[in-house]
Amino acid sequence: MSKEPRVVDAQAAKEIAIEAAKSMWRYTIPTSFYEAKYDESSRSWNVEANYFEQKLKFKIDAVTGNVSAFKIEKTSQPE
Repeated sequence: MSKEPRVVDAQAAKEIAIEAAKSMWRYTIPTSFYEAKYDESSRSWNVEANYFEQKLKFKIDAVTGNVSAFKIEKTSQPE
């Protein structure tokens, strides 16, 4: 029996990432800064937010809607 996903589109994945960012970070990042891609093999959404010199990465389980990974990276500045 396969479970139906709760997070069925990129917009829903972005909204979950926005709420996760608010709770883990002190800034509210606008929706336009987020990109979401579905990973068929792991049945999860990979969401990235590029916010000036920071890049936030989230992995959101499509079935449960849980954030299973969160990373903050520095982005390289073009010279």
